[in-house]
Amino acid sequence: MKGLKLFTFAFFTYLFLMVCANIFLKDRLYAVALPSHKIMSALIIALIFWGALVLGYLKPIRFPEWVYWLLIFILSFALPIYGQLAVLVMFLLSREYNVFEKHAKFVLLGSILSILVLYSFEGIPFFQWGLRFRLVKPLVLFAFLSGISLTYCRLNWKPKILALLILEVLFFLGTFRSLMLLVFLFYILPYYYENKLTFKQVLVALPIFLVIIYLSGNLESLLVRVGFTFLVFHNIVSVSLPFGFFHGKLLFHSDPRWRVAFMFTLNGRYTYFLFGQPIADFGIFGVIEAYLIGNLLKLSEVNKKTASIVLATLIYALESGIDAFVLSVLLLFGGVYSRYTSKG
Repeated sequence: MKGLKLFTFAFFTYLFLMVCANIFLKDRLYAVALPSHKIMSALIIALIFWGALVLGYLKPIRFPEWVYWLLIFILSFALPIYGQLAVLVMFLLSREYNVFEKHAKFVLLGSILSILVLYSFEGIPFFQWGLRFRLVKPLVLFAFLSGISLTYCRLNWKPKILALLILEVLFFLGTFRSLMLLVFLFYILPYYYENKLTFKQVLVALPIFLVIIYLSGNLESLLVRVGFTFLVFHNIVSVSLPFGFFHGKLLFHSDPRWRVAFMFTLNGRYTYFLFGQPIADFGIFGVIEAYLIGNLLKLSEVNKKTASIVLATLIYALESGIDAFVLSVLLLFGGVYSRYTSKG
């Protein structure tokens, strides 16, 4: 229950912050009256989908391995050619036992160097804001590669901390706080599963974190962003029920966050909450996807490392939402690789 307990804590904390932001910062978020009925409807739907996720965790079904690979292959068409090549490489590598442990150090170093090369050729988003959305895809990829490598690599705590600090600085320069959080979760969650970090310590750390954010003067800007994510989510709920709006096209879109922004005739890319994509694509039938996600969280727990990766990805997706890449990571480590690591 360790994964479900921490995920539920993160879920309800984020949901609470989203609702509070919409109520207390309504003047920053809405040009008209606060749509209380939309907020209440979205809140109820979010709780229903959370319930489906919990059911998937408590009553998991492990499918044959080929089912997970088939789903990953289908999802790869969100990025034609490159996606299929990536799946082929992962499939071939998965035949080798402990492949992540063996190559983690090299992938970690390669990811750090790749980010440095990317910044040297393209520029640094912190100093050139226009680069932020242009570099988001490679930065997300390198965040997952480096974070997963950080989870698997067998290093002493000092070089591991150094690698974490370097990555945090690099993603800070990339202006993506969510990627900073993701990498930190990849680093810290193995300690949680190894009982070196308790749930009570996490409970104590959260208010300390919020106080630090408040003292830094960034709490309101953080809440505005969180509140805007819920604004997008409750608009998705209002237009997608009962049977969905995109009917699967959002999940297979190469840039779903841009597609959601375009849906509301806005520019840029907008996050849409963990359950935004299942609802936008499938409406109330998105509970099946929520059940699958809970299923994968439970199945990943046969091994501390796969459990850490799946839980970190889910907490990250609370704000960013599910896309083909994120769902593929969950399928790979929750459905496929967890069965390999359970052998040894």
